[in-house]
Amino acid sequence: MDSPGDDGRLTMPGHLFDELASGGGSAEAVAFLLRVERTRRLMLLGELLDRLDEHPVVVGSAGTAWRLIAEAAEVRPEAAEELLMSPQVGCWITHMLRRMHGTADGPPLWADAGHLFAVCLVARLRAGLDADVVVPLRDGALTLPTLGLVTVTAPGAGGFATARARLRGGELRLSGAGSGGEVVVRPLDGAPDRHWTPARTFAGTPTWLDDLDPYRDLDEPVAPRPLPDAESAYWQRLFGEAATILSRPSTTGPGRLRVEEVRRIVPWTGAPASAGPSPDREPPGGGSPLSATTADAFGSMVVSRPRDGLALAEAMVHEFQHSKLGALLHLFPLLDDDGAEVHYAPWRSDPRHASGLLQGAYAFTGVTGFWRDRMADGAADPELAAFQFALRRLQTRLVVRTLLTRAKPTGPGIRLLHGLAATLDGWLREPVAPGVAARARAAALAHRVEWRLRNLRCGEAERAALTTAFRAGAVPPPPSRYQPVLGGGAAESAADGTGGSGGIDPHGLSDRLLAVAGGSPGHRALLRRPERLLALAPGTPEELRRAADWLLLRA
Repeated sequence: MDSPGDDGRLTMPGHLFDELASGGGSAEAVAFLLRVERTRRLMLLGELLDRLDEHPVVVGSAGTAWRLIAEAAEVRPEAAEELLMSPQVGCWITHMLRRMHGTADGPPLWADAGHLFAVCLVARLRAGLDADVVVPLRDGALTLPTLGLVTVTAPGAGGFATARARLRGGELRLSGAGSGGEVVVRPLDGAPDRHWTPARTFAGTPTWLDDLDPYRDLDEPVAPRPLPDAESAYWQRLFGEAATILSRPSTTGPGRLRVEEVRRIVPWTGAPASAGPSPDREPPGGGSPLSATTADAFGSMVVSRPRDGLALAEAMVHEFQHSKLGALLHLFPLLDDDGAEVHYAPWRSDPRHASGLLQGAYAFTGVTGFWRDRMADGAADPELAAFQFALRRLQTRLVVRTLLTRAKPTGPGIRLLHGLAATLDGWLREPVAPGVAARARAAALAHRVEWRLRNLRCGEAERAALTTAFRAGAVPPPPSRYQPVLGGGAAESAADGTGGSGGIDPHGLSDRLLAVAGGSPGHRALLRRPERLLALAPGTPEELRRAADWLLLRA
């Protein structure tokens, strides 16, 4: 289980970085990222074990658990490696470290930390070794990471308790916790019953459909929520469809995904958690599912219920892009980000910080390539694919330009952004039907106009000058030479439902303004700074047209 390399260090070959910087990545490049993640995982595990030694675990010592795992690794090293590199164990390790650093919460610390002995049991099971340990129960059940869930007490038993686990010849006996007797299961080969719920994988693959592991969410531990049989079958069917879609291209490049590199999909049944990367897109009405990824578990993703296999395939591409970028960020600082949420992201309604913008740019480069491939896929809707390709290439290239001109990328960050730019510039030169390209430009413009109306305001001096001149019938004052100020749209929108626009609906105003500009091309100049129109607070279509005509005296 030592780190790879003679001296434990990894040096990334330049050609592999450039492959990833283009938005793609060959199997060799992804394999290198996995080596990076392995090294990081072992370093984090070492730190966690040291910290647990300083905080004794109620159910046993960390040193004892690690000795039992190490013995299993000597017998079956590949099984121990697979377990320790699993998303389930990775998410637990980083959750525990956040708890030890005081940046995360959860159940009683002894119950969280005692999960180490559940990991120990799995390692011993897979190595064919015996064990006698004490394990924590959550709501009367024990999760065996990667294997399944053992229910010890009657359903409805809440809280945290301990049970004694005795493992002999693949048979696991759990006693205690007020169960009134022993529960006996065979996790490796036993059939499902009222005490044993095996972990699900997608048919014919090692990819988990995880509805059991307590650390499968992005933040604090969550209870198991086994999918009903019909819902599990739905996910199985859609994953098969997605795998078929993703298997059609045969070359590497942005948007291409080798399905076997996806380690786990967690059905998203609630609101996004706060830890880990926030989703860089919002749930579209009836479109792509909402999804998210954590850098703690390479190839793992949380996905809301998709409408079809195409939507799931797109989400898988999107989230695997985040996994690749997360691994790169474990090697290189790519941005010097002050955290200020001031940047326009074409796939969100709120301003983003530079790091979020970079995540979106990398993910949507993959999404753009995905739709480019669908244009050549005879089973896909060619018009939908062309529209999505045309729209996403425009939007993503704009974001890359923003990052290069307004953010503070490091040397590796500049190299990565130039790689994305080269990919997107090549795609922008590829022909798309004129009508489709026009619709894509219109959609991109509509989003940008509404975003500005929702989030940007003229400075107080400019707003006062505009309203005074408008009421007096004077010539409009020139636009401020400074950027408009952020209006705090998201917070104000939550309070009054208007997007922080002082009682004016940004979506409705955007539609009316775009209609005015569409009917009179001369009005298109207003779309560059629509917040100047917002400063005049037009309440009716007639007031809107009058204010727009007046502003054109300056435009």
